[in-house]
Amino acid sequence: GAPKAYVGLFKDDAVAVLDTAQNKVLGTIAVPKGPHGLVVTPDGRKVYVSSDGASTVSVIDTATDRVVAGIDVGANPHGLAVSGDGSRVLVLGWGSNRALIIDTVTDRVIGEVPVAQPHNGTLSRDGRTGWVASQQQGATALVRLDLTMWKEVARVPLDKTPRGLELSPDGRRVLFTLAGVNAIQVLDTATNRIATQIPVGASPHYAPFTPDGRWALAVVQGPGELAILDTASNTLAGTVAVGKAPHWSMSSSDGRTAYVTNEGSNDVSVVDLTSRTVMATIAVGNAPRKIAVQQASGAAATPPAQPRAAASPTGKSKSVTLGGVAYADHGTKDVRNRSKLELEADDYYFSPTFLRGRPGQKLTLRVENEASTLHNISIPALGIDTDIPPKGKVQVDVAFPASGTLAVSCKFHGSLGMNGQLLTGDAGPSGAR
Repeated sequence: GAPKAYVGLFKDDAVAVLDTAQNKVLGTIAVPKGPHGLVVTPDGRKVYVSSDGASTVSVIDTATDRVVAGIDVGANPHGLAVSGDGSRVLVLGWGSNRALIIDTVTDRVIGEVPVAQPHNGTLSRDGRTGWVASQQQGATALVRLDLTMWKEVARVPLDKTPRGLELSPDGRRVLFTLAGVNAIQVLDTATNRIATQIPVGASPHYAPFTPDGRWALAVVQGPGELAILDTASNTLAGTVAVGKAPHWSMSSSDGRTAYVTNEGSNDVSVVDLTSRTVMATIAVGNAPRKIAVQQASGAAATPPAQPRAAASPTGKSKSVTLGGVAYADHGTKDVRNRSKLELEADDYYFSPTFLRGRPGQKLTLRVENEASTLHNISIPALGIDTDIPPKGKVQVDVAFPASGTLAVSCKFHGSLGMNGQLLTGDAGPSGAR
């Protein structure tokens, strides 16, 4: 299915789940008070959320979008980071003055290192090296951690408070921000020194890299913009106006789209990085802070918000367009001698797609969602609008029309070709009502 994005709603004590194909909220997941840090594993299967007002990191299973575990990490955990190989999650225990590592296989803490008031951090690809922003007044610093020996190995003293930081994909530099400095700091990891800075607008917060490392996407809170940085020349390549008080950004796995949380306007801006324009603004809830986006399966991902019904991942469907509506065609079934039928819902089709029945015939459909995506079956002419939970089943009773066709669709994914029809008699598929 389409990758989902997860947004921590700091004032709602919840995580909003977004469908990146539809640019809409699928639902919310309750978590303990004050969701602060939030990351998704590279395989997309788990989301980790720290709660500033509690002492836990919650684990969300993205197949069901439910919390499946709570890990005790000590008081007031702030930021989280995940290693590129997905094996480890770094927890910044601001209230307990330590950085902790969670093993993502067992979801247990496997080690910790003392760090004074750690706020945010970033991990190497193998999770064996960490960089942490220590916010202790009078001793503010970036701290380098060896997470095999479990000790601090380098310290970069700072005269101002460090905020967000991110290690480049090649591991050669850390981009970070300082409170009160209107520029992105570039740290050389070979020398543990600040190599340069990139001027941007007032109050930059965080500048993550696109997956290829070519660009960095800095959220600039004062003017409310996304600053696009050229990492080859360490220059500002352009800006895009987003919402109020943007907090965090994350790019899609193909590097074409950025998602920016706007804490002040309670929404997420979806930015096309090629045209440098906002494609969509999604209202998500109160005080969205962190956001993480699942990687698309397959290297060449279709850009979000430009769905094409023909791009079916199953390989066994063809797209047909009838009356201006696209159908991912998984066949026609004659059900004239049946009272029940198992109907499969998946990303993004119904199988079978077209059902042929008798005039007025009643049929019980048992619809099974094979996907990890929330789907829906809607038949407006019959007043049917039923959500199908991920990996779940629903039962709906339908009646065929006296003549002609009735439209069936998933109200979330109809634009992706997830449509079908009830056909009466020998009528062929056509524009349905």
